[in-house]
Amino acid sequence: MNGRRASLRRLARAGALVATGTWQGVGHGSDRGTGSDVAPASGAVPGGVSGGVPGGVSGGVPSGVPGGVPGSTPGSAAGSAASRAFAFALIGDLPYGERDESSLSAMLADIDADPVRFVLHIGDIKASSEPCSDALYERRAALLARSAHPLVLLPGDNEWTDCHRRQAGRFDPIERLGALRSRFWATPAPLGRSGDAARAALAFERQPGQPENVRWRIGGVRFVATHVVGSNNGRSGYDGARAEFDVRSARNRRWLADTLRIAKRERADALVIAFHAEPDWQPRASSGFADWIAVLRETAEAFTRPILLLHGDSHRFKVDRPLLDAHGDAYGHVMRVESFGWPFTASWVRIAYDPDSPERFHVSTREVTGPRP
Repeated sequence: MNGRRASLRRLARAGALVATGTWQGVGHGSDRGTGSDVAPASGAVPGGVSGGVPGGVSGGVPSGVPGGVPGSTPGSAAGSAASRAFAFALIGDLPYGERDESSLSAMLADIDADPVRFVLHIGDIKASSEPCSDALYERRAALLARSAHPLVLLPGDNEWTDCHRRQAGRFDPIERLGALRSRFWATPAPLGRSGDAARAALAFERQPGQPENVRWRIGGVRFVATHVVGSNNGRSGYDGARAEFDVRSARNRRWLADTLRIAKRERADALVIAFHAEPDWQPRASSGFADWIAVLRETAEAFTRPILLLHGDSHRFKVDRPLLDAHGDAYGHVMRVESFGWPFTASWVRIAYDPDSPERFHVSTREVTGPRP
């Protein structure tokens, strides 16, 4: 982790950013605030930054259909509700220390001014070197609660899987997971000042026994979030890790399979799957991500409309198509977006859905401006 943090610091100082591949047909971002569209490109363009600012991407993203399916009919799913376009915010892997809390406050205030439907925090609300204490959890919970929009929080590895480490306080990870569930996922609604109202509006629901797993719906788009974290998905490293991993993985599989059945029954126009970890997209059988990648492949085979995969963990903004089928070919209807993370703490991702556009999803970045709190 120390080497990785140093590498990220160097990238931040250099203004480096990653947006791999090319993605045709992306455009028409919001004009509000300071930000950049992830623009279409006519060839493989490595990630770049306009003016050296991490929120200004000039590179392209994957070619072919970005979350869109050739021959699919825009707005054909979920009745008239699918005719409504909307956007949401994607953030994660922050704050990474007390000094970073003001950056998250400024980011949430910036997002508050944008008419997004919700905020998705992809996990890791603390650095691995910070203590996994109740006091820290309480402080971060209070910070996230300030969001004017509904805020969906996913678990990351830093806040529980890695808590057995010395610098994190040598806590029992399973006990810390229980503490997180009590503090962040005990109520049926999302976080944020409008979370309660959003519960009915978004048809928001939690999985019994694993309440951090959630699903919701906006128009013709079905969203689902599952508990898949970094550090090899918590498969080992502490007493009881493998047993917890097996139970959690089985619940994740059931939750996604059940959501897939709902999406197909609703004739959903798109499926969005969110999780924390940057998985090994071609994992060994012993990897903590092998089963998860298999589940994603099964889902891609069964649902041929647009699928959007959202995650964090490596802290570098990416848009591409890393999920491969059994022949090593990328699924044309599956797109991955990875959020910014520390130290890119002034940048967030805005994702817009338009059922009347063949591309369905448009990804752009935003840069927080003005004084920090």
